[in-house]
Amino acid sequence: MIHRTVIHEGASTRIMSILCWKSIGPPPLNQYPNTLEAFDGRGSRPYGILMNLSVTLEGETIELEVEVVDANLNYNLILG
Repeated sequence: MIHRTVIHEGASTRIMSILCWKSIGPPPLNQYPNTLEAFDGRGSRPYGILMNLSVTLEGETIELEVEVVDANLNYNLILG
């Protein structure tokens, strides 16, 4: 179970902290060539992309791709 998850309908991506990723395995990551741009215009490269993360909400389970970032975050996972 992952605690401190934010569901944000306005977010355009799904992000997980590297510490959270390490705590769940860490499962293998695929390389991710794109740069993420923060709301303030700063760019950063994700550590990698986690494929097929199973998420269950209200009894429904879906699989998501999540970008893993090495940054100080106030949450472990944001779902956009």
